Amino acid sequence: MRIILGMPKEIESVEWNEKGKKWVTKKIQIEEYHGFTECRYCQKPMSHNVKTNGEFKVIYTKCGCSKSN
Repeated sequence: MRIILGMPKEIESVEWNEKGKKWVTKKIQIEEYHGFTECRYCQKPMSHNVKTNGEFKVIYTKCGCSKSN
């Protein structure tokens, strides 16, 4: 896990929608930022450790080697 300088205010997360059988992105407002884990292939952030809505969570994002259609 790495810690970066300057806390992001929001992160675009990606979640699996089981009903629609597709990936859905949404913006998450960040209260506290506690670092990220990078993709082993492209070394870009893949998950972020944050506090949002009073809860500590792991937020997943699209890494640099994911392809969009």
